[in-house]
Order: sequence, then C-alpha cells, then structure tokens
Amino acid sequence: MREVVDGLSLGLVLLNEEGQVEYANRFCRERGIVPDDYAGKRYYEVFRSLELMSFVGEGLEGRSKELRFEYSGRVYRATLLRGGFAVQIEDITELVKLERLQREFSASVSHELSTPITAVKGLLETALSGNKPDRELLERALKRVRELEGLIKALRYMVSLEGDHQTSSDLFSAKELLEDVIQDLKGEMELLEIKVELACEGVELRTDRDRAYILLRNIVENAVKYNRRGGKVRIECERTPDGVEVRVEDTGEGIAREELPLVFQPFYRGKGRKGMGLGLAIAKRVAELLGAELEISSEEGRGTTVRVIFMG
Repeated sequence: MREVVDGLSLGLVLLNEEGQVEYANRFCRERGIVPDDYAGKRYYEVFRSLELMSFVGEGLEGRSKELRFEYSGRVYRATLLRGGFAVQIEDITELVKLERLQREFSASVSHELSTPITAVKGLLETALSGNKPDRELLERALKRVRELEGLIKALRYMVSLEGDHQTSSDLFSAKELLEDVIQDLKGEMELLEIKVELACEGVELRTDRDRAYILLRNIVENAVKYNRRGGKVRIECERTPDGVEVRVEDTGEGIAREELPLVFQPFYRGKGRKGMGLGLAIAKRVAELLGAELEISSEEGRGTTVRVIFMG
C-alpha cells in the first residue's frame, strides 16, 4: 500500500492525535516540503513552509480546510482530510499560470474590442449629425468594423486551437503550400510593392496541411506587413537531419532586442507597430500543436528572419 501511495502525483501527510507526522509520501519528500527524517516529529518541526505549518495547526483545531501556498518556486494547494489528521498537497503551479494568462487575456480582449467599437460609434454619430450622412466618415467606420471582424475571427481561431488538439498527417509539397500563401497575400504585397522570392524545390512536408497553412500565412503576412515599401521577402525551404526548415526573411524595420522575447504574446505590439498583435501568437500555438519549432531573429532597422522547423 505504501508503494502505491509513494507513486501518487500528489502529496500525502498523515498525522496522529498528538500532531506527530506518521507518514509523508515521496511527493512531499522529493520536493522538500517534508524532510526524510520526519518520523515521530511534530508537524511544526517538519513542515518547511510557515504557511503550511499554520494551516495544519488551525486545521487540527477545526478552523481551516484549504490553503494555497508557495514553496521553492512552486504553488501548491493543501487540503485537510480526516478531521485534519491527513494533509493532501497538489502542485497547481501550471493551473495558477493558466488562471493568470486567462485574466490577462480577458483584460486584453476587453480592451481590444472596446477601442474599435468606441471609434465606430463616434464616427457614425458624427456622420449622422448633419442633414446628409458623411460618406467619408461612413467608409472609415466600415473599415473599423472590418478590422473588428478580423479581430473576432482571430480570437475564435485561438479559442478553437485550445479546444481541438487533433491534427492530421498529410504529405504535400511545401512549395505548393507556400505558393497558396503568396497568392492569398497578393493584394497586400502589391499595395506595398513587396517582391517575394521563393526557393523551395522538391521539398515535401508530412504534417497537418491546413494548420501548416495558417502557421506559414501568419509568418509571411507579418513579413509583408512590417516591411518597407518596395522591400523584399525571401522564403527558403530545405530538408535537414531534423526535418524540414522553412525560413522567411524580410527587409523590414526589424524588432528591438528587448522586444524579441515578447513577440509571441497575444496582443503584443511593439512601438509604432500596426495590427492586432495576434499573428505570431497564433503561429506559435499552431507550431506547438504540430510539434514544430519556431524561432525568430531580428535587428532593428535590418529586417527579421523567422525559422520554422517541421520535425521528422
């Protein structure tokens, strides 16, 4: 029985009526919550977390049932069982991180949605304030509505990625996929007079084609959007010992060194950057689902290079 409890992915500490620790499983010992020489010692001599010590003391008096505490860089949830004579301890560090990300994400979504809605409302009120609607203002309002539509579509896709982890395994030409991406971005490229070079002969990919398209489209779209007028985007593919590497290089404004660690965060936009700040966040999540690696290097004023390594 002790071997079974030792193998649990949560902690368990048993106390007797005098408050002495009779048993602590491997989870607690390996994480330093309880020392190896716990036997026969009272709980306040054993627990290395003051919060946990106070919690158990109050629990033995019937005054507490659950606690969140931090120890050695991790976050734990302690629950009292058997009237306080058993303590169950769970590592909830990842859950706490997820909760924080959800709060930050909700706050960001609220802000990102309220800004264009307020702008559209103001434009429509101004356009309709005169005897005749102002066509120019109405067109600006329509443009903002389309931007809002794009934001909602991107948000829906991000939510769907969290709920659907299934991927297919398709065999297809990397060049043909990238040609589809380039064709779909042709309008933006022509508007900014961006020239695209594609060097991707004879390379095949085995992965989820639809998701690979989303991943590469977001990367290429960023290379176009943040390029200089008349700039270039070069896309190269090659098979390596690890798999297939796709490199997208642009001649754009580049990214400051201090901003590089932040570019994959949802809604992050560097100084002076346009867009919603979701493209690279989506690309990063799709890469994770496909088991691909995504790397970015850049120098302010000298362009950006994004590498995607499809493993296998």
